[in-house]
Amino acid sequence: MNRWAAFSVGVGLALMLCQYGVVRLAPAGMAVRIVVPVTIILVPLALRPFRHRIGIWIMFVGLAANLAAIMANGGLMPIEHQTLVSAVGEAEAAKYATGSWISGSKDVLVAPGSGRLVALGDGIIIRFGSGGIVASPGDIVVWAGLAVLAAEASLALRRRELIAHARPSGQPPADAVGRQAEGGAATRA
Repeated sequence: MNRWAAFSVGVGLALMLCQYGVVRLAPAGMAVRIVVPVTIILVPLALRPFRHRIGIWIMFVGLAANLAAIMANGGLMPIEHQTLVSAVGEAEAAKYATGSWISGSKDVLVAPGSGRLVALGDGIIIRFGSGGIVASPGDIVVWAGLAVLAAEASLALRRRELIAHARPSGQPPADAVGRQAEGGAATRA
């Protein structure tokens, strides 16, 4: 990996950590309403050196879906009351009024049928033992893009290893044109 690519990965990770920190620690929803959309917009710019990878484009589609839902709802991801109840229980869900930011998350509670682009909002509950997370369709697409990107990187690494092992040790890689044959025509070696 070249320096520019390593730097861009570092910037992408820093953006994710910034978003996570603000979402978890912000005392009010205004900081979340600003930081979440800005970081989503900046991630594709940070990952620009990897735009030749299919996995990155899949991730960009998921990020675009998330950004659309977030921007349509004032900078926060919409979540319906029933989804919130399923995720955290009735007692915890009762603490939040419709239209309010759910502290510690990037979500805004919307009444059934009242939010914008709610189908792209947080509505998929993924259980892990006794806990779990609430995800959006865009999140699922981003995770699929990460899986494809990991597979692409693995295949590229394996291809490089096979090429390196196929070449006798100490021999430089074959040039693109080949050797000059008698009479000056280029041939493949």
